[in-house]
Amino acid sequence: MALNFVVLTDFSPAGARAQAYAAALAAPVGAVLHLVHIASPMPVTTLEYGLSLPALDGGYVREIRHSLAQDAARLPVPATAEVVENDWYAAVVQALAAYRPALLISGLTATHGRFDEWFSNRTLPLAHNTGYPLLLVPEHLPAAAVHPPRRLALAVRDQPFALAPPAAALAPLLAALGTAVLPITVLPAAEAGAGQRGWRAVQHCGLAAALPPGGLHRVVGPAPAAGIQQAVAELSADVLALLDSGHGWMNMLFGGSVLSEVLRHTQVPVLLLATQELPSE
Repeated sequence: MALNFVVLTDFSPAGARAQAYAAALAAPVGAVLHLVHIASPMPVTTLEYGLSLPALDGGYVREIRHSLAQDAARLPVPATAEVVENDWYAAVVQALAAYRPALLISGLTATHGRFDEWFSNRTLPLAHNTGYPLLLVPEHLPAAAVHPPRRLALAVRDQPFALAPPAAALAPLLAALGTAVLPITVLPAAEAGAGQRGWRAVQHCGLAAALPPGGLHRVVGPAPAAGIQQAVAELSADVLALLDSGHGWMNMLFGGSVLSEVLRHTQVPVLLLATQELPSE
């Protein structure tokens, strides 16, 4: 049975880049892409900000259905196109139930503030909310970087974790693509020798059958987000994987987080993997 990738697309530049990257991933493993655009049939009210987005009329829905079908036909791999008319999150759940994808893919729009981030990148909570791995493709990713990842930097903290089952199930895809999983961590100077608990968790999480002989790549001193970006550069990683333990999107929005800081500055696609943290040893 062919692998399925669901691509959530909105006709933005980031959405177009996500389609291109998804096709590059699908080609070597024979995966089928399912382009999904969500058109809410009812006005959408964002309670947090008091905004109301108007309902879409039938003529517009027909136009986007035609445009999406054209996008699918232009891709160099088998692809379907579907416009789902439903509440946004319910539509995502509907698409996941229909296709059972190995991977959920979305564009990552460059933003200049937390409200802009919330409004433009509403897919960000999906990894934790659904358990499915979510690949975010930056809108400004260079064409030369649109290829299957060779080196994936997996950022971990020095504590136990377990991947959600759909995230752990990504391992065969990474193996088929020939992607090396390179664990990284960022440590304060006073704990420069730490990292053993995080390393053991990586060894047992099931994401990779083989890990680098050098073990955990440590960056000591910088703030976590800056240290993660430094490790990506030092390892020449072309994808960054972050563990999403789900501390709440609104907390990210108002309180900030390492995750949101990394996403605002990333130069490579980011893979969000839902986890369930375990008690410390």
